[in-house]
Amino acid sequence: KVLGVDVMTAHWEFTYGAERVKEAIAKELAGQIEFVAQNVKTVDFGDPVFEPFTIRKVGSVPVAVIGQAFPYTPIANPRYFVAEWTFGIQEEELQKRVNAARAKGAQVVVLLSHNGADIDLKLASRVTGIDVILGGHTHDAIPQPTVVKNRGGRTLVANSGSNGKFLSVLDLDVKGGKVAGYRYRLLPVFSNALPADEEMTKLIERTREQIGRAHV
Repeated sequence: KVLGVDVMTAHWEFTYGAERVKEAIAKELAGQIEFVAQNVKTVDFGDPVFEPFTIRKVGSVPVAVIGQAFPYTPIANPRYFVAEWTFGIQEEELQKRVNAARAKGAQVVVLLSHNGADIDLKLASRVTGIDVILGGHTHDAIPQPTVVKNRGGRTLVANSGSNGKFLSVLDLDVKGGKVAGYRYRLLPVFSNALPADEEMTKLIERTREQIGRAHV
């Protein structure tokens, strides 16, 4: 929240357990950060657990952000954390979400993904209508987006590394209701050369104190 995040999807958050995740979304994140994950469903009836996407206006352009949570959560972590939820890549469902976002007026569709770069590249070649995939998980710092062609056009696949080492800045030129061009910069974060944010510094110090007391 202090970082100023607007929209997020999830990976390690699921190790808190299903109930804590739902509580955090309903309480801590409510009104500030939107949590989206189109590929998480209930085991029994296959109902969506979270909102699959959100549409926000950036300037005057409606932009859809679809969430893609880490697809291998029940395999990479103890299954009992999320025993009543299924994950997976859900390619066909993703295509439906993209189509639904377009039907609601989105001129730009972004997939906020925790698939990992290899899966994102393959997905971009198979699902149409996604303009940009902003990916994570594999910690790849890609200097320029990979342009992937598919039967509906092209998708830009970007990845910003890990641990706050880089910041991706993507400017899209939208004309006639679609992306006509882009400019991308992968900015290195030289933490030793930048003044520390006062609010964040206090938060870190407070957290360290709490952890220290917990281990005494």
